[in-house]
Amino acid sequence: MNAYFISGLGADEQMFLKTKLPKGFVIHHLAWLRPSKGETFPAYAVRLAEKIDQRQPFILVGLSLGGMMAIEMNKFLKPTYTILISSVTNRKGLPFWFKLASLTGIYKIVPNYFYHHRNFITAWLLGAVSKEDKDLLSHVMLKADPVFVKWAVPRILKWDNHFIPENMQHLHGTADVILPYRPNKRTLPVKNGTHFMVYNRSMEVNQLLAKVLEGAKIDA
Repeated sequence: MNAYFISGLGADEQMFLKTKLPKGFVIHHLAWLRPSKGETFPAYAVRLAEKIDQRQPFILVGLSLGGMMAIEMNKFLKPTYTILISSVTNRKGLPFWFKLASLTGIYKIVPNYFYHHRNFITAWLLGAVSKEDKDLLSHVMLKADPVFVKWAVPRILKWDNHFIPENMQHLHGTADVILPYRPNKRTLPVKNGTHFMVYNRSMEVNQLLAKVLEGAKIDA
């Protein structure tokens, strides 16, 4: 079965370098597209989904912003299952400083440099601890399209979703600083996992992915 992976804000498929799915699943990466001027979040989701082969059963796996995008896709696609990693399902999942940034518009004056160069703040926020983690973070941030990042940030802050896919599971680290862990029946915790856990806690994440897909009785 095809599994379509969507990475986080401006990140590429490198974030999933250590991600593995059970036998029978074929991983495809949906690379971020450059947004059109004034393009809405739902319209962007439709355009990104054009690369999905809907003739065959498929699952969606979204990391952070990619999880939000996967939910948007569920509004017009019919994936067999959807898995969110280190993400949120609505604005209630955003921490107070995200909401404050949205209300004040302070994100508009954040220099591009902050989004594209690793520093101790971004490393701490994302949970990149080891040299390997930090090297990957530097790579991801340097490659991020500044046009996409500038477009995406306000849409993350203002995302007003009220739709929860029926066949969905959420994996989230209990030490996530960017998007704090909030326990609920759809969320499987990764103890001490950070926003970077898909990479630096990949063994635990892979085990949970296998558990979820097996529990969902998906025939790959």
